[in-house]
Amino acid sequence: MIHVLSRRALLASVPPLLAAPALAQGFPQRPIRFISPFPAGGIIDLVIRAVSDDLAAELGQSVVVEVRTGAGGMIAAQNLAQSPPDGHSWLLASLGHVVGPLLQPQPFHPVESFQGLTQVSHAVSVVTVPAASPFRSVAEFVAAARAEPGRLNYLRPGNGSFAHMATEILQRAQSIRLTAVDYRGLPPGVVDLIAGRLDVAVLAEGLAAPHVREGRLRALAAVGTTRAILLPDLPTLGEQGIAGADVDSWYIVIAPRGLPEPVLNRISVAWARVLSRPAVQDRLRGVGTVPSAPMTPAATQALLAREYETYATLVREAGIRADG
Repeated sequence: MIHVLSRRALLASVPPLLAAPALAQGFPQRPIRFISPFPAGGIIDLVIRAVSDDLAAELGQSVVVEVRTGAGGMIAAQNLAQSPPDGHSWLLASLGHVVGPLLQPQPFHPVESFQGLTQVSHAVSVVTVPAASPFRSVAEFVAAARAEPGRLNYLRPGNGSFAHMATEILQRAQSIRLTAVDYRGLPPGVVDLIAGRLDVAVLAEGLAAPHVREGRLRALAAVGTTRAILLPDLPTLGEQGIAGADVDSWYIVIAPRGLPEPVLNRISVAWARVLSRPAVQDRLRGVGTVPSAPMTPAATQALLAREYETYATLVREAGIRADG
């Protein structure tokens, strides 16, 4: 009698030392689905497209950008969590990936349901005040905020946004209290900031830089572990002696949890080679982000876990809730 083994049974019958190289050599078997949780033309989309062609060449398969918007990135994350853990589905995650589930329960865990692959880059934000503001340094602003708690206000473009979380971290690090003024998105808030109806705002450097250069806003500090690309002479908060408030707006690639080790290693090598290329680094800078050195999957997973714990503590202690 002739027995026909299924593919799964056949792989199970292969000794591990032989099966692992076979898995790696057989990957990828089809195009990579790279999910963008936000609309085309946004920073997430631009970062993906800055690396996708080189990844396709490295892996020998096309990399297809799939836009899945909604619920602040949670719809895309749920789709990824439910995808087969075979290495053919990725997502470019940002801060909202860890903050969203802290504000609104989700059917997945932002760390435990996923496997980090690498950090691609990070964006720098800028502490800005109106051009007519009396404050010419962060130290002056902090001193005034301490003297009159709650008098100064800030732009909050949605609970859990990077602008919101970075300002909360600054308040806690410097023991100050500001009053949040809520807006549906940044554009209307920036109008009021320029007009002097707001005292301060944390803005992405790409949004802040034109207004700073034209004299409509004054930049007090860069928010991040590096200086801004567009405002390279602007010191970070840490460089100005404001400890504990420099946070990065990171972009991390994740996949479903449970990838086979040979496949994970194959992906890691591909990312390391791509992120080491000067042309790729130039493209990442060109879309307003700071390129990251290649990270191992283990280091990426650890970073994702640390970020989750950091913001879980912040959300709990500051009593942050989802937008109503």
